[in-house]
Amino acid sequence: MIKYYKKIFLFKVRETWFDYQFRIADIFSLNVFMHLKDQHKKQFHGVKDISYTVELNLEQDQEIIFANFSNDVRRKIKKAATEGTICYFDDDIDGFVEFFNDFAIRKNTFTASKENMVALGDCVAMSFAENNGQILAAHSYLIDKNIGIVRGIHSGTRRLHDDGDKSLVGRAHKYLVVSDILHFKKMGFKVFDFGGYAKDTQDVSMKGINSFKLFFGGKIVTCINYYSYGYWFLKKISKLIGTTGKL
Repeated sequence: MIKYYKKIFLFKVRETWFDYQFRIADIFSLNVFMHLKDQHKKQFHGVKDISYTVELNLEQDQEIIFANFSNDVRRKIKKAATEGTICYFDDDIDGFVEFFNDFAIRKNTFTASKENMVALGDCVAMSFAENNGQILAAHSYLIDKNIGIVRGIHSGTRRLHDDGDKSLVGRAHKYLVVSDILHFKKMGFKVFDFGGYAKDTQDVSMKGINSFKLFFGGKIVTCINYYSYGYWFLKKISKLIGTTGKL
């Protein structure tokens, strides 16, 4: 279970991921239980919401995981390895937020919050792909060691910069995904969650992101989210005024 607090407007809200432990007080407080499967035993008295994501089973043999990558992924990660791209994990939250927010602003999407990432403590991990001293792609993850699941939070690249080689960036990005998958498998995690799937979307950009996630052999799965009424109301208001985003 991962539990942390963040602010929506002036209100402190609690988000809990991957597990559900019912308390009467949850009905009246500002909280949400995210990404649940069928393991919960009590019905939550609030708003039930269905979402989707793409998950890869890390308990498979590494050879099977590789075999399920698309031909394009296998070809490009081989090339990325030969052209000097390196992938690594680092605890540099400042560096990550600076890199990702540059990407987010260029894409006109939600930026990352250093405060919220710091609040996650050991439950957040960040990875980078670098070539010739320049960061080309970066990811952040929620990690639950007890349950054995890792879920993507942020994913940014330099592809929106006018300078540089966009093909190089694209290969580095795929290489980083594969490197992350192998890293978490080696660490003993059971599930690699790509961080959501926009089911039935008509948005061209979201369709592209959906396809990208499926290139690595994962499967679309259904998840349940339980919101307290107060949290659900704040979420709706936040969405209306355009402040709803990721961490």
